[in-house]
Amino acid sequence: MKLKELTLNDRPRERLIAKGANALSDVELLAIMIGSGTKKENVLDIALKITKNYTLKELKDLSYQKLIMITGIKRAKACQLLACFELARRAHILDLKKESLTNAKQIYNYLYADFYLEDREVIGIIYLDCKLKPIKKSLFSSVNSFDVELPLKTIVHECLDNKAYGIVLAHNHPSNELNPSQADLAVTYELEKILTTMEINLFDHLIIGKEGYYSFLEHGLLNRAFEYNFLGDEDEKSTN
Repeated sequence: MKLKELTLNDRPRERLIAKGANALSDVELLAIMIGSGTKKENVLDIALKITKNYTLKELKDLSYQKLIMITGIKRAKACQLLACFELARRAHILDLKKESLTNAKQIYNYLYADFYLEDREVIGIIYLDCKLKPIKKSLFSSVNSFDVELPLKTIVHECLDNKAYGIVLAHNHPSNELNPSQADLAVTYELEKILTTMEINLFDHLIIGKEGYYSFLEHGLLNRAFEYNFLGDEDEKSTN
């Protein structure tokens, strides 16, 4: 059945106008976003097939290259979907910016949109005021897929320029392994030591994955810069 063969009361656009977006199913909302069907399938059939193959979370995370591989989705429709999801993401971020970031879950939600499609390593820094509300966010990415260097001097300068009360450090692992490496531990304690001398707080360091996160604070790994240096000195002594 073609879409125009449906009664007006059954067509997604007309139902949205009459009853509001909340009254529509996921299939109907997706059909409106796609806009039109093909010669072989109407837009509702295409939307139904997509929702059977992907959850809404999976669908919003699809790249342009993957979207255009779906039957019935070509360049223009893929761009429409990506634009809709991006607007929703930005609206979500605007809501989050009003909140104080007082725990790792809030930080994860705040940064997730910046990391979820990344296949290379990315570092994120959130500069916070005394109420733990974001002042500024900076992102740094690697040229290759891994080993982005933490820009310590840049972080220090931006802390001073923005009069930050503290910061949150976050990065991803392209492998999606959430446990910290020895390099992660070392650079965290180095940054914490530098910030402590400036009376600036390092509130947390998150390793962000697609399905979760690892919080240095929750695992008791912060405020240990002195202990880390002490152990390092001992290790050096034991090898001499």
